[in-house]
Amino acid sequence: MVAAGLAAAGALAPGGAVNAAESFAAAPKRLKRAGFNLGFKSLTAETHLTHLPVDGKLPEWLTGTLMRNGPALFEIGEESFNHWFDGLAMLHAFSFTGGKVSYRNRFLRSSAYKAWKEEGRIKYSELATDPAPDPCRQIFSGVSSLPVLGRVPNANVSIEKLAGEFRALTEIPIPVRFNPKTMGTLGVDGDLMQGRLSTAHPHFDPITRERFSYEVELVPPSGLRIVSEKGGKRRELAFIPQASPGYLHSFGLTQRYVVIVTQPWNFSLAKFLSPERGPIITNYEWQPDLPSTLVLVDRKRGGVAATFETDAFFAFHHINAYDQGDRVVVDVCAHKDAGVIEALYLKKIRKDNQVPQARYRRFEVNPSTGKMTQRDLIEAVFELPQKNYDMVNARPYRYAYGVGLRGRSSGFIDQLVKADVKKGESKIWRERGAFPGEAVFVQRPGSRGEDDGVVLSVVLDGLRRKSALVILDAKTMQEIARAEVPHHIPFGFHGLYSR
Repeated sequence: MVAAGLAAAGALAPGGAVNAAESFAAAPKRLKRAGFNLGFKSLTAETHLTHLPVDGKLPEWLTGTLMRNGPALFEIGEESFNHWFDGLAMLHAFSFTGGKVSYRNRFLRSSAYKAWKEEGRIKYSELATDPAPDPCRQIFSGVSSLPVLGRVPNANVSIEKLAGEFRALTEIPIPVRFNPKTMGTLGVDGDLMQGRLSTAHPHFDPITRERFSYEVELVPPSGLRIVSEKGGKRRELAFIPQASPGYLHSFGLTQRYVVIVTQPWNFSLAKFLSPERGPIITNYEWQPDLPSTLVLVDRKRGGVAATFETDAFFAFHHINAYDQGDRVVVDVCAHKDAGVIEALYLKKIRKDNQVPQARYRRFEVNPSTGKMTQRDLIEAVFELPQKNYDMVNARPYRYAYGVGLRGRSSGFIDQLVKADVKKGESKIWRERGAFPGEAVFVQRPGSRGEDDGVVLSVVLDGLRRKSALVILDAKTMQEIARAEVPHHIPFGFHGLYSR
């Protein structure tokens, strides 16, 4: 995806940057998204390309590696995975040195990968996919209605760097370690715990050296456990009993609190244990008459400090949270309901790219008075949030980077968004036929500005049927350079940059 190719295809503005007002005004009633389905097509080849063609000039200070995680294989033999979230994990690495870019990709060697290579079938359960019945398969705990789980999970969601090690994460609480240079799988940390889910987005406080996460216990005694880890020691901050645990994907962190936003997409244990249970995702039920709740857990003393209720909404991702005097500010990507999950089934998304979108929503709560306010901060829809994590996580901030879409109606990702929460404005990057992934911020060494750096995004060029890494100036959202790979990269989820 070189700049000339997209310009010839009709790029919308020099460098692709526009403002939010223009993006909505220019949006046609129905967008044509050529090549969109390519993002959900399997990529089976593992490659190592030492030099990618670069259009533009990379910053001299940009030395390190962008690592990405996401599904890449959606079919095994005659069997297909049901959902975008279920495909076999593939790790991608774009490395920068001396103004050059190299690329490497490799499948995570999960139990599911091993079953693909050795048995040619889907053997283990995923979020929305169960394997075909096999009377010879080993059933976990001897209960025939429970999912068949592999020892090495299909960790296709995110990447964490902890104590110098790199780990692929999913919502099964078993990180999978890998080599950041070769992308080779090294092994797992932890043991499989049936009926337990966790977060793919833990937080790390560099000052206190604590890692924060949660665990959802689906089977009795069911509920939500908030934990911190430091120096190999684990501390339980709170356990919140829940008869029907709600789905969680992420959480927020301030200097005083762990912030949990629960939502009434609740787990039905009775259905899960029945012979008709289906994949785990089918055992959740949206209950719009119940509230969403915002829970503050005290980081130091432990225990629930305050709970606030509001009308039901659904959220995958927290953007940021921080303390402001007696108040706590919590920003999330808020969906109307859990319909976004249904919209991302592969059979549906491949033929109908109309996907519900999230709003950039701010909650302000006061634990002393019990008062809560909420409002949407920018007009553009916003998902897959990133920010200058090292500088502003758990602190007051001004900027965040995410993905969105050109029109206000439902659709799929076709633009990058820089949100300015101080002004309530946004800057947009987009190009015709381009479908960007998560915008990863990289700070310029030695800088003190919150947005002084670059934004990296893996972009699918649907017109040219290839992908590229696009590098933007984080201040202006203008393109600086791009490095093209000779094939498509399926739509992924999360990653990180490491020097």
